[in-house]
Amino acid sequence: MKKVLVVGSARQSAGGVASVIKLMEKMPTWEKYSCRWIGTQIQRSYMWKLWYAVRSWFVALFVIWKYDIVHFHTVPDRICLVIQMPIFLLALLGRKSIIMHIHMGNQLRNHTDNSLFLWCLRKSDLIILLAKKWERLFKEEYSGIKTKTAVLYNACEAVPPVDFSEKTKTIIMAAYFNDNKAPDLLFKAWQTLKMKYPEWEIMMLGNGEVERFMRMSDDMSLYDVVTFTGYVTGKEKEDYFRKASIYCMCSYEEGFPMVVLESWAYGICVVTTPVGGLPDVIEDGRNCLTFDFGDWQALAERLEYLILNEEKRQQMARYSREFVMERFSLQSIDKELQRIYKMFD
Repeated sequence: MKKVLVVGSARQSAGGVASVIKLMEKMPTWEKYSCRWIGTQIQRSYMWKLWYAVRSWFVALFVIWKYDIVHFHTVPDRICLVIQMPIFLLALLGRKSIIMHIHMGNQLRNHTDNSLFLWCLRKSDLIILLAKKWERLFKEEYSGIKTKTAVLYNACEAVPPVDFSEKTKTIIMAAYFNDNKAPDLLFKAWQTLKMKYPEWEIMMLGNGEVERFMRMSDDMSLYDVVTFTGYVTGKEKEDYFRKASIYCMCSYEEGFPMVVLESWAYGICVVTTPVGGLPDVIEDGRNCLTFDFGDWQALAERLEYLILNEEKRQQMARYSREFVMERFSLQSIDKELQRIYKMFD
């Protein structure tokens, strides 16, 4: 059986690539293919990042020869590519099969002239995209790249059965807050609904430009209904998701947002833009309600519809939970991952 070396973010990193690899570790494929994870990037100070990168190169120098496949989890950002480059070169030197797993969606359009990224794509044996939508985009924008492609959706870990009697009148958004995540759209929408539904509250889970958006919510007189929790994980995060009734995503760009899968698993109704790879899997009116990018009035309408229709909320929540557990369970995605690795047998 082939052995796989997995290269990506450090275990200590929050969300994104690290979360994807952590879920891979729980799949049967991880043991079957004797996988090992080398973290290359960490969310710390500059010196910590440099030390961590050098450490990963040193470890790879001694272990890469034991493996047949090197599975890079990456983004086209030059810093990420440069940090992973020594290991990439070692994989080429050792004639290893190379997989480039690209954790990006819309942003792929911005890297068609990135010479380092293009070189890595050409030298790889397989390119994995996060959704069929991104595979189509990749083939259009990178027509000169002849490397084979495959699609692997992110997985969602099973959560305990949902007790819908525990649900509270809470709307949540979990993100690294910035203009792309557009929390201001939720604030604008809630400005029109606050007086009509004073019993509802909004919880903002995450870090990023928190102070800026906190000031914005205060300036919009939402200080008594909007709470910023900071970055949360573990049981604290689970408690927020277990009790929330609505999840709101306003993003303009995403790859394939895992937080939507998590919300479905926790029986939360999702209101979202048709962002990233979601158009591959969303069923408007069944597992989510959608609104156009930047359209806060439409967002307000979708939120009010769910607030007024508790039966519809529960119906959507139950269907969404069944949907995600069937289609994005660790077992389902594990089968797809094994299919990909078998291509190198």
